[in-house]
Amino acid sequence: MKKKMDLAAEIDLTQDSVVQLTSWCGQIALHELWGLGRTRRQEQLGSASLAVVMQPDKNGMPQTEKARQLRAEALPAGVPAEFRVPALRTPRTRREQQLKIVGDRAATMAWQLMALACVQELGFGADRLNRLYAEMRRNYEQLNQWGKEDGVDVAMEKLRRCACDALQTEEIVVENIDDEKTVQALSQSYKKQEDEFIKRAVMMAAGRRAGKQGAARLPLSGDEVQRKIEAAKAQMSMGAFRRRV
Repeated sequence: MKKKMDLAAEIDLTQDSVVQLTSWCGQIALHELWGLGRTRRQEQLGSASLAVVMQPDKNGMPQTEKARQLRAEALPAGVPAEFRVPALRTPRTRREQQLKIVGDRAATMAWQLMALACVQELGFGADRLNRLYAEMRRNYEQLNQWGKEDGVDVAMEKLRRCACDALQTEEIVVENIDDEKTVQALSQSYKKQEDEFIKRAVMMAAGRRAGKQGAARLPLSGDEVQRKIEAAKAQMSMGAFRRRV
């Protein structure tokens, strides 16, 4: 019998897949409405948003909420700030409710980054962004319906064909990667970012303490820094960092 995936792993997988699906639904919508291809600014804006998260706040925690707020406030007036994943049914269990919340946050981030890229790169205003939003939702609802009627594999193949039409290429492939391998790759990526974040938080905290105690204080040795990093890792839950959308 296949072992049930733990909640943390399922959250990681949900977050990653929803971002990708929402982005594809948006790219396809751009093509359907205006014949446009990929927006180059979206990835750059995503990196800028992550940079905000990676800057520790005064308590040494990721600034996830600040990044969300900055993205939402940058949208033109009258444009939806949230994108909730269309669902075929209401979540029934606590686990399903948690996954829905994660999915909605991931879809919202993908929508905000695409909308801001369209503003900066294509000069979109509220009217066109609202049309894009509505078409993205229709595309996601269509994907759900394909999945219900034909199965996930057929639904993803239909999505792939639409994406190929949108980007004028046949090079887009849907890889059938085992969920466990995907989760392992995501975990490694989050771990690397978490390590970088904690090192930054420790060094910033050490710098603040040194400033308060005067310039005569000697800098931390390599061993001291490593001990503080390990202590910070023990105090900080992985979940607080990795679910950063």
